[in-house]
Amino acid sequence: MGDLKIGTMVKIVDQKDGMHDQIGAVVFYDQKNEKLLVRFGGTQQLYYTVDQLQQY
Repeated sequence: MGDLKIGTMVKIVDQKDGMHDQIGAVVFYDQKNEKLLVRFGGTQQLYYTVDQLQQY
């Protein structure tokens, strides 16, 4: 999970992802799959790996 923790604002840096350059907040860490759940706006949320994100 690195420096990213719940509440951290992040930017999607994965060029191939449809949410590229969008800003969201980390709301959950899935330890089993090693993915972070990022919420955008009010209801949309997606899982990302640490290398797909950059702290904002």
